[in-house]
Amino acid sequence: MNLTPAQLDAQSPIKIDRWIDLDSDEWRELDDNPSFTKKIVKLGFQEPAYLATDSNGRIWGRGENGTFYPFHFNKGKTLIGYRISKRAAN
Repeated sequence: MNLTPAQLDAQSPIKIDRWIDLDSDEWRELDDNPSFTKKIVKLGFQEPAYLATDSNGRIWGRGENGTFYPFHFNKGKTLIGYRISKRAAN
């Protein structure tokens, strides 16, 4: 992925309220079906890859028109995005 986190945020029609780490205790508490989410993430990173991470470790999917969308879920009125902190640039 050649876009910076700021560029991804600017081009995305979906605005995430907060990001949580995949595999964290918080994620297990908030995600209604964490085992299904893990399967989707695993499949999404296989070739051809439909998911990618930015330099902050946030997970993004590519839409048909080339727009990137954050991999996320709704919890009430809050949009929560997934991230993989070990993939973030240090």
